[in-house]
Amino acid sequence: MDRLINSPRIITKSMRYRSALLFALFLIISMANIPSIEQTSSAGAPNPMALSDVPIPIARNWTLNLVVVNYNESYINETALLEGLPVERIYTTTSVEITYYIEYVIHYANAIYANNLLQVMMDNSVNGTETGTMLNESALSYQIANPGEPQTIFYPRDGREIDGFAVEDWLEKNPAFVPPQLGYTLYLVNYSSLDTSDHSLEHWYDYHPTDADTGQKQDWFRLEWDNSLNPAVSMDYPFFGGRFNTFFVDPSAHQWYLRWCQLWWSAYIGTEYEFWTKDLEDKVSEIDLANPAGVDALSIYLRECIWDPITQLLFPYQHQPAKYVNSGLLRALVFCMDVANGTSVESLEWVTDAEMQKAHLEELYPFISWDVRVDFLDINQYPQWNTTFWGYSGLLPDGTTVANGSALFSVIYNTMRPQYIDIDDDKINVFGVVFIKKQMVMEYYGSAYTGLGGSGQTVIWKSWERYYRPDGVTPKDGISTIQLHETMHAIGFLHSWQHEHYASDFSFSPMGYFAFHNGTSTFDKNWVQGTYLDQMEGHLWDEFVTEQAAVGEDEQPKTYLAEERALTSFALARDYYNQMNWLDAYSSLSQARDWTRRMKFSIIDVYPPEIEDWGVNPTCCGGFNAWAAVSDNLSGLENVTVQIQIDRDLPVQLYPCVFNGSHWVVTVQSTSAVDSITANVLAWDWGMNSAFSSNITWLIDSETTRPPSYTELYVYLSIIAGVSAVIVVSVIYLKTRRMQ
Repeated sequence: MDRLINSPRIITKSMRYRSALLFALFLIISMANIPSIEQTSSAGAPNPMALSDVPIPIARNWTLNLVVVNYNESYINETALLEGLPVERIYTTTSVEITYYIEYVIHYANAIYANNLLQVMMDNSVNGTETGTMLNESALSYQIANPGEPQTIFYPRDGREIDGFAVEDWLEKNPAFVPPQLGYTLYLVNYSSLDTSDHSLEHWYDYHPTDADTGQKQDWFRLEWDNSLNPAVSMDYPFFGGRFNTFFVDPSAHQWYLRWCQLWWSAYIGTEYEFWTKDLEDKVSEIDLANPAGVDALSIYLRECIWDPITQLLFPYQHQPAKYVNSGLLRALVFCMDVANGTSVESLEWVTDAEMQKAHLEELYPFISWDVRVDFLDINQYPQWNTTFWGYSGLLPDGTTVANGSALFSVIYNTMRPQYIDIDDDKINVFGVVFIKKQMVMEYYGSAYTGLGGSGQTVIWKSWERYYRPDGVTPKDGISTIQLHETMHAIGFLHSWQHEHYASDFSFSPMGYFAFHNGTSTFDKNWVQGTYLDQMEGHLWDEFVTEQAAVGEDEQPKTYLAEERALTSFALARDYYNQMNWLDAYSSLSQARDWTRRMKFSIIDVYPPEIEDWGVNPTCCGGFNAWAAVSDNLSGLENVTVQIQIDRDLPVQLYPCVFNGSHWVVTVQSTSAVDSITANVLAWDWGMNSAFSSNITWLIDSETTRPPSYTELYVYLSIIAGVSAVIVVSVIYLKTRRMQ
């Protein structure tokens, strides 16, 4: 490595005690937020176990603002409206018990606000014939009873399609009431005036479901009805939310999905809810709002409308808390199964994208590093995979391949997955397999599905035909959204719906069955990031309290400083958490962890690091490379920084180094130096002890004053050695001649 030949060894035991100056300088540097750079990857990693056997308690206070829009306030019984909604959620991990307390605050928007919202809807809508979709329930019932006889299930309908994105954007910029800091706003609206009494004209919302891989607007619904009898299905939303911390419920709007669920899942349904098949106008026509019984009936109906999004999106009971780890891996194999028949591997590489998968996972789970690898393979070149697939798949007389989803998922999990990932690693490791084959279906307990996911594995079976429009050429529907859906299953998410509760599928989350969305919802991100931070704070606070018990009454000032800074960082983290500012909360908790570590080691470590050697190598463009050999035998090095003084009169600039396995190094591409650059090295250990090197100064554009680098010195020495060798040989030769 290049360095200056005169790099000094300047730190000795006799020079280490400048405590007052160092402590003052430490205050300056700590306020400058020099990042802590660990010498080993294990330092600072999440600790999955508590310091004791008793679960660490964490409690949070959430608020739901329920904004009622365009209802007569006297027709709302608030007690009936809120009855049975969750007021507490308890989530438990192996070492942390998380309790969320939920407060409901009901607000009533005034008529001006309701009219302004209506105008936004009118300005961002299309009203006309065949703008939506209607479900033929008789045909659906027949199809269920006779699965081999495809039916026309969907028909076009007339009405007003309102842009849900425009409405949501307006609500975000113009909230009816100040949103809670930690919590959500749910708008419960009534715009039945947009509909006719006979339902010949209705209104609904377009929430723009779009395939992530093609950019195609989704106009198809699920595998069972993806056939030529049901083209151009419109995904009509009555509720929506998930791009922000809001959810919008309009029981007066048209929808067909809940009617479909009522029939399709009938074998799993014990309780039916009126809003599945009756919109608000239908319900109001049946009751007398002039008496309390009618008011109660309406309030119960409305409570059923808001139940699903509150219990499964805003405060979900069905998901597992985020895994408290520091890295995640998604290793996916996409097997192309018709290469021998002319479908090349390259022709299918558009169906998913490792970069897109990684971007979604980093957005969902930003506190950990993600490694995402996706390989496209010809299955015929992998005999073990080919044998595995066909060992659990068969052919129907018409040539359709039927895969046994349950059996294949199990054998892949037990025999193939361990060949690709470390199954004993306690971090997030998701192994994904995709099979693409013409004329293929996957059956799981008698029903056809596209994918399965859980326990760190995803498997997707999707027939080649479903990737393209009917022309067989135009890309329609890739697998990135499905892979994200199944990956989220594998890391602890369940669906956004449960049997008897399907309305929360009207959201931006990819965890529903209704429509596709390119990425994760705010609710999903809040769940993962919030529960991760719950665990992080619990573990770090437990560790801090344990280490704080060792702080005596006569410690050095630096110990009390670290204690104070740790407490301040914890307080900031809680403030940020209560603002749902997850990234800053994470940063503050990371600082609390570091201050706890400093507090711990400041008691037992009084010796500064040792700067054994260091050097710089100026480059041709005003920059330089610097390196340092630094050691610390007790608490370990926290950071090593090169300090630069430009032209003697400008402020000092700090360049944190990174450890390359043997030295601390940094490269400065260029500086604004005109006359000179002065550099020195500053090293800190976790005991809050520091060491300084002496200065090296070099002049700009002056070869005579710039110290030579090792490379230059080597050239000089080579020339001198060469000349000396020639002289020596010549002298010997001459002496030999004379002796002759």
